[in-house]
Amino acid sequence: MWRATGYVFVCMARYLSGPTLPFGKWNGISIYLATILTAAMVIGIIATTVLMASGAGLVLNALAFTMPLEPAWSLWRLFTYTLIQQPSFFTLFSLFFFYWFSAGIETHLGRGVLTRLLILLVLIPPAVAAIIYWTLHVGGSAVGGYSLTCGLLVAFATLYPNTEAMGWIPFKWATFACIFFGSLMFLISHDMVGLTELLLSCAAGFAYIRHAKEAEYDDHVSPFSRVKELFRRKPKFRVVPAPSTASYHETLNEPASEMDTLLDKIAKSGMSSLTTKEKATLERAREALIRKDQR
Repeated sequence: MWRATGYVFVCMARYLSGPTLPFGKWNGISIYLATILTAAMVIGIIATTVLMASGAGLVLNALAFTMPLEPAWSLWRLFTYTLIQQPSFFTLFSLFFFYWFSAGIETHLGRGVLTRLLILLVLIPPAVAAIIYWTLHVGGSAVGGYSLTCGLLVAFATLYPNTEAMGWIPFKWATFACIFFGSLMFLISHDMVGLTELLLSCAAGFAYIRHAKEAEYDDHVSPFSRVKELFRRKPKFRVVPAPSTASYHETLNEPASEMDTLLDKIAKSGMSSLTTKEKATLERAREALIRKDQR
């Protein structure tokens, strides 16, 4: 109960903090980071159309990510490949969902979380293409933002799992259906690289937002600490009998005549007359009597 109450207060504090508020307004429209990124994608679609219609393929090649990367220092391609998108009937839906998912994450968890998530999702397709090239020596490329949108979809569904999409189905089930049919699409075309990118993007979106949500709790343990705990050496426990257990039982089995002899010797000559062995026997008998009284 206290954990849930604390979570509510944390969420309220986030909604009133700077990272979750818009940069400002323009003609009554709130300008978020999601707004700026969506506008950049619109510009990228228009530029792609103009460049392809004019035959300026070299410019597009300079923005797309391909392996091997030539020249090797053209690292801007790790991010600019998402701007190369050909317009289609579903372009408007893609832009709408990109803004919806991004704005939902930004207004709940902040711009920092959204920025790190987007960087993670954008780097997954180039990483897959690079690994395939280095291991199988097969060239690959990354163009468009399909995997990026899919990762955002899973991230949004992780943040709002029971929110109803279109007013009748929870978002978590709608997301599962999208992943399922998207996987079928890649399987039919035998595009295992695209399928790998899709599944990795979805897994990254889920894991990152799950971690961001758990980080709001005071008792949160980071993934690095959890991994470190797995490899920490566990202490070994060993049952050790009490040192006096054997002597206790041994003393109880002592003949009564021997104890009487020791007591008589003490009465006649004092404690100083006892040998070391006799003193040890007497001490064991004393400890045995004390334990017996305690029981």
